[in-house]
Formats: sequence, C-alpha cells, structure tokens
Amino acid sequence: MRSRYYYLVAIVSLILIVLWLHVALLLPPNNLGGIGAIFVTLASANLFWMLPAFGLFGVAYILRAIRWWVLLRPFQTKGNPASLFPMLVGGIFLTYVVPLRAGDIATPYWLREKTGTRFTSGLASILLARFLDFASLALIIVVSAFLLFGALTGQAMTSLIGGVLLGIAFVIFFFLIRNKKFVAWLSGLLGRLFRPSKMLKDEVPAFVENFAEDMRKDIGSWNSGIALLLSVPLWVIETIKLAFLALAFSETISLLDSIFISSLSYTGGHLLGLILPAGIGIFILPRKSYKGIAFPSFWVLCIPPNACTRRDLLRIYCLHYF
Repeated sequence: MRSRYYYLVAIVSLILIVLWLHVALLLPPNNLGGIGAIFVTLASANLFWMLPAFGLFGVAYILRAIRWWVLLRPFQTKGNPASLFPMLVGGIFLTYVVPLRAGDIATPYWLREKTGTRFTSGLASILLARFLDFASLALIIVVSAFLLFGALTGQAMTSLIGGVLLGIAFVIFFFLIRNKKFVAWLSGLLGRLFRPSKMLKDEVPAFVENFAEDMRKDIGSWNSGIALLLSVPLWVIETIKLAFLALAFSETISLLDSIFISSLSYTGGHLLGLILPAGIGIFILPRKSYKGIAFPSFWVLCIPPNACTRRDLLRIYCLHYF
C-alpha cells in the first residue's frame, strides 16, 4: 500500500471528528451554535503560542515512530521510522473515530501488507507500546503529583494503584505467555471451541501460538527497555504542550501543572478508548476545571467541579483538539 493511503485514512477520520464536533456544539447540554463558535474563539486567541505546541506535537509523533521501529527490530521488519510513520498516523486517527481501539488492529494489518511482517508480530509490538504508554503516564502522574501537592491524592493515587495493578497483570500475562504448556492448552481449547468452522479451527490456535512466540521475542529483547526510555520523554513532550496552548487563551499554567493535567487526560482517554472512539468521548462527559481552565471531568477526577462558562466549554474543544 502507498503511504498516501494511510494519510487518507487520517484525513477521513479528521473530517468525521469535525462533523461530530459540530453536532456536539449544536446539541444540549452545550448549545454553542456549531463549529463556527470554535473559529470565533480562535479569532481572539494568540496563535503565536500555538506554534511551539504544534512543534512539540510533531516531535512526539516522530518519537512514536522511532519507538515502534525499535519494538519491531526483533522481527527483522523492513523499513525505517520514516516508512512506518504513515501507518502509525493512520492507526492513531482511526482510533479516534472507531471504538475498541480498532486503529491498533489496523496498524499491524497495514504493516503486514506493506512489509510482509507477520500480523502477530505487529500486534505484539503495538500491545507492548500501549503498556509502555500506561507505565510512562503512571510514572509521570505520580512524580508530578508529589512535586505539586507533596503527596498522592485523588486521581494521582488512583493512577498509582491502576499502574501497579496493570503492571501485575502484565507480569502474570508475561509468565503465562512464556509457558509453552499453557499456550498449547489455550490453543487446543480455542481449537475445540471453533471446531464447527473449518477455517477458524486451525487458524485461531495458530494465531495464539504465533502471538505468544512474538510476545516472548519482543519482551525478551533489549529493545523493550530502549522503547521504555523513549516512552517517558515522549509523554513529557506531549503533556508540556498544554502550557503553550493555555497561553494562546491568555491563561498562565506552569509546565508542572501542564504535565499533571495532561497525563491524567491521556490516561483517561486511553481507558475510554477501549470502549468508545477516542474522538467522541470528550463530547459526552461533564466538565470540571483546574487553574481556571475547563476540562472534561475524566481528565481531572481529583479536582472539585465548578460551573463552566460558555467560553470555558469552547476552550475545552480548542485545547483538546489543537
């Protein structure tokens, strides 16, 4: 497949997000008059401060492509970060408009079509990348909460507990996937369950065995450690951009506050994206505010709710999607 195909997926996804945003601004409880209200709000913003935010956004995506390339090294995947970048972007944007993180399934499929890499190898690399995302965000939330509040409270403590539980679950999963007897038992069980299907009774067990082999190969390599070292600065860069976006609306927010708020945002967004398209979750949730800036409540669960003005609601959409 040509690179422009993946960018086309991203563009179509962006158009759908804009349409949903328009509907969300028309319907209750927002009633803000549609997408035109966004442009009115942006007209009064200082667009100069958006330039560094866009720059950080680009750097973060470049780091994502490099990290994925590192995770794919054990599978001898052809290509480089530049050739992987279009598939990565297409998958991320697809996740914004399709539920159940469908973009994470489409990306390894595209990788197989373009490079011949086994689907389970690509899927193993994506799964490990998502785990590294959660681990990095949990670490950033805990550190920033300590620096801001001197203690773990509210959502910071919830994130720590969630991170620990996720880590324990991943360790259990890792030991199970390394146990060949368990994998053989699981593939045999699935083979019996799918026995009525002539095609699936053989393909599903083979998929499980291949996926287990690829996960062992990826996790057991030094590349996973390098990927973790890339994940932490990646998410620090992603979270700092909020400070510059706030300045565009004449709001002052420290870099530490930006890191704390955005880390909670992305954590909630990843969890919500397991069920809903990530691009519409923001439209259906009540709002809270922090440091005078309004956010969807799943971003900052530890902050008491305040009434949001019409201008606050518009800034939610502007800050989130820019």
